[in-house]
Amino acid sequence: MAQLKLNLIGHGIDLTGAIKNTLEEKFKRLEKYLGNDDRREVFADVIVNKEKYRSSVEIVIYNVFDHTLRIKKETDDLYTAVDYVVDSAEKQLRRLKDKVKTASKKEAQKTKQLTLVEEEAVEKPIEIIEVEPELYKPISVEDAVVQLLGSKREFVVFCNAETGNAAVVYKRKDGNVGLIEMPSCK
Repeated sequence: MAQLKLNLIGHGIDLTGAIKNTLEEKFKRLEKYLGNDDRREVFADVIVNKEKYRSSVEIVIYNVFDHTLRIKKETDDLYTAVDYVVDSAEKQLRRLKDKVKTASKKEAQKTKQLTLVEEEAVEKPIEIIEVEPELYKPISVEDAVVQLLGSKREFVVFCNAETGNAAVVYKRKDGNVGLIEMPSCK
Protein backbone atom coordinates (compact mmCIF):
# COMPACT_ATOMS: atom_id res chain seq x y z
CA MET A 1 0.00 0.00 0.00
CA ALA A 2 1.27 3.50 -0.83
CA GLN A 3 2.37 5.65 2.08
CA LEU A 4 1.03 9.11 2.87
CA LYS A 5 3.80 11.49 3.95
CA LEU A 6 2.41 14.47 5.88
CA ASN A 7 3.92 17.94 6.07
CA LEU A 8 2.28 19.57 9.11
CA ILE A 9 2.06 23.37 9.09
CA GLY A 10 0.55 25.50 11.86
CA HIS A 11 -0.62 29.11 11.47
CA GLY A 12 -1.58 30.90 14.67
CA ILE A 13 -1.22 27.68 16.64
CA ASP A 14 1.66 25.73 18.13
CA LEU A 15 1.47 22.13 16.88
CA THR A 16 2.10 20.10 20.02
CA GLY A 17 2.94 16.41 20.04
CA ALA A 18 -0.69 15.51 20.86
CA ILE A 19 -2.04 17.47 17.89
CA LYS A 20 0.60 16.00 15.56
CA ASN A 21 -0.17 12.44 16.73
CA THR A 22 -3.91 13.01 16.26
CA LEU A 23 -3.40 14.38 12.75
CA GLU A 24 -1.09 11.52 11.73
CA GLU A 25 -3.44 8.94 13.23
CA LYS A 26 -6.54 10.37 11.50
CA PHE A 27 -4.88 10.78 8.11
CA LYS A 28 -3.49 7.22 8.29
CA ARG A 29 -7.03 6.09 7.32
CA LEU A 30 -6.55 7.56 3.85
CA GLU A 31 -3.66 5.26 2.88
CA LYS A 32 -5.96 2.41 1.81
CA TYR A 33 -7.28 4.61 -1.03
CA LEU A 34 -3.88 5.52 -2.45
CA GLY A 35 -3.21 2.32 -4.40
CA ASN A 36 -1.28 -0.90 -3.87
CA ASP A 37 2.19 0.24 -4.95
CA ASP A 38 4.42 -0.09 -1.86
CA ARG A 39 7.24 1.97 -3.37
CA ARG A 40 5.08 4.99 -4.19
CA GLU A 41 4.87 7.82 -1.68
CA VAL A 42 2.07 10.36 -1.73
CA PHE A 43 2.81 13.73 -0.16
CA ALA A 44 0.28 15.93 1.60
CA ASP A 45 0.42 19.35 3.21
CA VAL A 46 -1.78 19.71 6.30
CA ILE A 47 -2.29 23.36 7.20
CA VAL A 48 -3.86 24.07 10.60
CA ASN A 49 -5.13 27.63 11.23
CA LYS A 50 -6.34 29.03 14.52
CA GLU A 51 -7.95 32.50 14.66
CA LYS A 52 -9.77 33.63 17.80
CA TYR A 53 -12.79 31.33 17.91
CA ARG A 54 -12.39 29.54 14.55
CA SER A 55 -10.17 26.62 13.60
CA SER A 56 -9.60 25.49 10.06
CA VAL A 57 -7.81 22.47 8.65
CA GLU A 58 -6.74 22.27 5.01
CA ILE A 59 -5.13 19.31 3.28
CA VAL A 60 -3.55 19.28 -0.15
CA ILE A 61 -2.74 15.76 -1.40
CA TYR A 62 -0.34 15.61 -4.35
CA ASN A 63 0.07 12.92 -7.01
CA VAL A 64 -2.93 10.71 -6.25
CA PHE A 65 -3.62 8.85 -9.52
CA ASP A 66 -2.22 11.91 -11.34
CA HIS A 67 -4.57 14.27 -9.46
CA THR A 68 -4.18 16.82 -6.69
CA LEU A 69 -6.90 17.04 -4.04
CA ARG A 70 -7.49 20.12 -1.88
CA ILE A 71 -9.96 20.07 1.01
CA LYS A 72 -10.57 22.74 3.63
CA LYS A 73 -12.99 22.73 6.58
CA GLU A 74 -13.56 25.38 9.22
CA THR A 75 -15.33 24.94 12.59
CA ASP A 76 -15.22 26.11 16.19
CA ASP A 77 -13.27 23.04 17.30
CA LEU A 78 -9.94 21.94 15.84
CA TYR A 79 -10.58 18.20 16.25
CA THR A 80 -14.01 18.46 14.60
CA ALA A 81 -12.42 20.24 11.62
CA VAL A 82 -9.86 17.42 11.39
CA ASP A 83 -12.65 14.81 11.37
CA TYR A 84 -14.56 16.70 8.65
CA VAL A 85 -11.46 17.00 6.46
CA VAL A 86 -10.58 13.31 6.87
CA ASP A 87 -14.17 12.23 6.04
CA SER A 88 -14.30 14.48 2.99
CA ALA A 89 -10.86 13.34 1.78
CA GLU A 90 -11.83 9.71 2.28
CA LYS A 91 -14.97 10.20 0.19
CA GLN A 92 -13.09 11.96 -2.62
CA LEU A 93 -10.27 9.41 -2.65
CA ARG A 94 -12.77 6.52 -2.76
CA ARG A 95 -14.52 8.09 -5.76
CA LEU A 96 -11.23 8.73 -7.51
CA LYS A 97 -9.99 5.19 -6.89
CA ASP A 98 -13.26 3.70 -8.20
CA LYS A 99 -13.08 5.94 -11.25
CA VAL A 100 -9.53 4.80 -12.00
CA LYS A 101 -10.49 1.14 -11.48
CA THR A 102 -13.47 1.30 -13.84
CA ALA A 103 -11.40 3.12 -16.46
CA SER A 104 -8.70 0.45 -16.31
CA LYS A 105 -11.33 -2.33 -16.52
CA LYS A 106 -12.89 -0.71 -19.59
CA GLU A 107 -9.45 -0.39 -21.18
CA ALA A 108 -8.72 -4.07 -20.46
CA GLN A 109 -12.06 -5.09 -22.01
CA LYS A 110 -11.35 -3.04 -25.15
CA THR A 111 -7.93 -4.65 -25.48
CA LYS A 112 -9.46 -8.11 -25.01
CA GLN A 113 -12.13 -7.41 -27.65
CA LEU A 114 -9.53 -6.13 -30.12
CA THR A 115 -7.47 -9.27 -29.56
CA LEU A 116 -10.53 -11.47 -30.19
CA VAL A 117 -11.40 -9.58 -33.37
CA GLU A 118 -7.83 -9.94 -34.65
CA GLU A 119 -7.86 -13.68 -33.89
CA GLU A 120 -11.18 -14.14 -35.71
CA ALA A 121 -9.91 -12.24 -38.74
CA VAL A 122 -6.79 -14.40 -38.95
CA GLU A 123 -8.57 -17.75 -38.51
CA LYS A 124 -11.37 -17.25 -41.05
CA PRO A 125 -10.19 -17.67 -44.67
CA ILE A 126 -11.76 -15.55 -47.38
CA GLU A 127 -14.18 -17.49 -49.58
CA ILE A 128 -14.94 -16.46 -53.14
CA ILE A 129 -18.56 -17.20 -54.01
CA GLU A 130 -19.29 -17.16 -57.71
CA VAL A 131 -22.59 -15.53 -58.66
CA GLU A 132 -23.92 -15.80 -62.17
CA PRO A 133 -24.97 -12.41 -63.58
CA GLU A 134 -28.33 -11.91 -65.22
CA LEU A 135 -26.97 -11.38 -68.72
CA TYR A 136 -29.22 -13.84 -70.51
CA LYS A 137 -31.56 -11.33 -72.05
CA PRO A 138 -30.28 -7.95 -73.23
CA ILE A 139 -32.21 -5.04 -71.69
CA SER A 140 -32.12 -1.26 -72.06
CA VAL A 141 -30.43 1.04 -69.54
CA GLU A 142 -33.85 2.43 -68.48
CA ASP A 143 -35.15 -1.09 -67.71
CA ALA A 144 -32.00 -1.82 -65.67
CA VAL A 145 -32.54 1.39 -63.67
CA VAL A 146 -36.17 0.43 -62.99
CA GLN A 147 -34.98 -3.02 -61.87
CA LEU A 148 -32.37 -1.41 -59.59
CA LEU A 149 -34.77 1.06 -57.98
CA GLY A 150 -37.40 -1.66 -57.46
CA SER A 151 -35.01 -3.80 -55.40
CA LYS A 152 -32.80 -3.42 -52.32
CA ARG A 153 -29.66 -4.15 -54.33
CA GLU A 154 -26.83 -1.64 -54.66
CA PHE A 155 -26.13 -2.43 -58.33
CA VAL A 156 -27.42 -4.42 -61.33
CA VAL A 157 -25.15 -6.04 -63.92
CA PHE A 158 -26.83 -6.46 -67.33
CA CYS A 159 -26.23 -6.78 -71.05
CA ASN A 160 -26.96 -3.46 -72.74
CA ALA A 161 -29.42 -4.04 -75.59
CA GLU A 162 -28.16 -0.99 -77.55
CA THR A 163 -24.41 -1.75 -77.49
CA GLY A 164 -24.27 -5.48 -76.73
CA ASN A 165 -21.67 -4.90 -73.98
CA ALA A 166 -21.88 -5.73 -70.31
CA ALA A 167 -22.90 -2.76 -68.14
CA VAL A 168 -23.56 -1.91 -64.50
CA VAL A 169 -26.02 0.56 -63.00
CA TYR A 170 -25.50 1.44 -59.34
CA LYS A 171 -26.94 3.66 -56.60
CA ARG A 172 -24.74 6.66 -55.87
CA LYS A 173 -24.36 8.25 -52.43
CA ASP A 174 -25.82 11.52 -53.74
CA GLY A 175 -29.12 9.74 -54.60
CA ASN A 176 -28.53 9.51 -58.35
CA VAL A 177 -27.89 6.40 -60.44
CA GLY A 178 -24.52 5.73 -62.07
CA LEU A 179 -23.79 3.76 -65.26
CA ILE A 180 -20.60 1.87 -66.07
CA GLU A 181 -20.34 0.56 -69.61
CA MET A 182 -17.75 -2.17 -70.15
CA PRO A 183 -15.96 -2.33 -73.48
CA SER A 184 -16.02 -5.56 -75.37
CA CYS A 185 -13.27 -8.02 -74.44
CA LYS A 186 -13.04 -9.38 -78.01
